[in-house]
Amino acid sequence: MRWLHSVDGPVDQFNQTVVLRAPVGVTEDDVTAMVQALLDRHAMLRSRVGDNGTDGWALTVPDPGSVDAGSCVQTVDALSDEAMAAARSRLNPFTGAMLSALWATETGQLVLMIHHLAVDGVSWRILLEDLNIAWAQHCNGQQVELPAGGTSFARWSALLADHARHSDVVGLTEAWRQVSATPTVLPPVRPEVDTFARAGSLSQSLDSETTRLLLGDVPAAFHAGVQDILLIAFGVALAEFLGTGSAPVGIDVEGHGRAEELAENVDLSRTVGWFTTKYPVALAVGGLSWAQVTAGAAAVGTLVKDAKEQLRSQPDGLTYGLLRYLNPDVDLDGPDPTVGFNYLGRLGAGANLSEDLWRIDESDSLADAAAAIPMPLMHTVEVNASTVDTDTGPQLQANWTWAPSTLNESQVQRLSRLWFDALAGISTHVKSGGGGLTPSDITARVSQQQLDELQRQYADR
Repeated sequence: MRWLHSVDGPVDQFNQTVVLRAPVGVTEDDVTAMVQALLDRHAMLRSRVGDNGTDGWALTVPDPGSVDAGSCVQTVDALSDEAMAAARSRLNPFTGAMLSALWATETGQLVLMIHHLAVDGVSWRILLEDLNIAWAQHCNGQQVELPAGGTSFARWSALLADHARHSDVVGLTEAWRQVSATPTVLPPVRPEVDTFARAGSLSQSLDSETTRLLLGDVPAAFHAGVQDILLIAFGVALAEFLGTGSAPVGIDVEGHGRAEELAENVDLSRTVGWFTTKYPVALAVGGLSWAQVTAGAAAVGTLVKDAKEQLRSQPDGLTYGLLRYLNPDVDLDGPDPTVGFNYLGRLGAGANLSEDLWRIDESDSLADAAAAIPMPLMHTVEVNASTVDTDTGPQLQANWTWAPSTLNESQVQRLSRLWFDALAGISTHVKSGGGGLTPSDITARVSQQQLDELQRQYADR
């Protein structure tokens, strides 16, 4: 949120949008009642941005009932790019218009368009669940009463401000300076031409078999998270694409940011808001021939283990934003990496819900029109990836965005192929028995070479 304030360009329509399929028989009055329930339950949907008096933003939240859903919901016969653009134009966090909804009567679709200041990827799961709770109560003639939440966004932001001044966090400043000093690998965005409205875009899907391995066997083999494996392979692909060899590449990574371990009695499982962390990563993952990578050679396992240790040696990503934006005594004002990576996790569970419930409309692509805003791009190239459930199984979907002043579609198609090829190569390595522990997995002080030797000695026992 502090980063958005620093953007040089219009940010009033920066949003996340979901298209929902309504149960049969839903009326416009029903839609208004459902949206009203969400507005009344979740404070950030009612929030308003003002001036904090020191060249910053301050969020205020009026009481439940103060925002009228009727003024947020517009009705059309069917969805179109023009209708989506009109709905987007009604967003304005500076007037308290955080939510704009579009109800299509002929197709039974509801568009929920929410300014990014009030929502993130995890928030949509909460909103969909609450929408269906409210719908069940409404259909049974009950008064809508959504479950109470845990930690408020206001308390969370106060905890972050306090944590930003903690000595353990401040002590990480020099480490972050070293990571931030990694040279940029692509020219920066040119704000006057590289906007979301003009950006290039491409969507690619990985096959279900490889995706299943990446969700289970591969991270388990390396004692790593799914995001770790995806990010390491992305770094390998980027190094090959740019020809940087063994030199480190800088990547701007987004994470979910809901670090409940920050303090006692923190529960963010039902809190709607923008919790995302944003932090740089430096990865040195070049050095192998591409034939080795795609074949899943033994050297691939060594590379993955080394990269995993590089990631674990860096500070917790949450602390970067705290130091850069919330601690005025720390200077971390260097340029962000020009390449962005964001893994949103497994999405699309709503598509499998009963037709008697509200569910995500995976088949509709009109949500893309919601992103066509004149705001400058965040990165010269970025991938927003997620795992989507399909009829043939889970598939990793990569949504690419790039600056037309620097890259073209054929170049990004190649980068996307390289990433998928690297993921397939790592999967092949694991299928042939690859994987193993790294020094950060155990408490004893041993080297990677010693661990590998122990694994060879005891492989058959």
